[in-house]
Amino acid sequence: MTTDLPADPSPRALGESLAALAAQLADLRGQMRALNERLDQAGLHADLNLAARFEELAQTVAGALDTAAPCGPAAPYWIGLDRDTYHAQLADLRRWADTVLRQHYGGCELRECWPRHIHAIWEVSTLAAEWHRTYGGTRPDLARALEFYDRWLPGTIRRITDITRNCLPQCAMLLSPGEWAARPRYR
Repeated sequence: MTTDLPADPSPRALGESLAALAAQLADLRGQMRALNERLDQAGLHADLNLAARFEELAQTVAGALDTAAPCGPAAPYWIGLDRDTYHAQLADLRRWADTVLRQHYGGCELRECWPRHIHAIWEVSTLAAEWHRTYGGTRPDLARALEFYDRWLPGTIRRITDITRNCLPQCAMLLSPGEWAARPRYR
């Protein structure tokens, strides 16, 4: 069996191929120059870490979306919690009340028995959720802060004061989550 070898290309064919390759190379160089100019105009240089830049842009977009349509924390919910979850959630709420509400909002008088009143727990936990929604981001919203101070804080404290006004030390005893031995009367 014999193999037909291609004939040596003519010098003219080689010259034409080289000319075509040179034209393609010149075209690619022009495209690269145009791309580099566009990258320079966009502030993207060879030493730029594109992955880090894209992450910055993603955070900027996420922040803008959060500002435009904040979803905030979930509303507090106490119904049907098992004993451990209830006590853990209440411990978190007490920490917030002690470190934020009592320390930074001195005019807000919370009686020590508030955690024994389910209605007061709902009030404080809802206030805490609104506080976290207002101040939880990197840029607190002024309108929300003003509404918090003007509407939510005084209204909540007024209702908790009404709930705990006539309390005795044994005013409400928790038998099990959601089951209360006594409910004080309040107006």
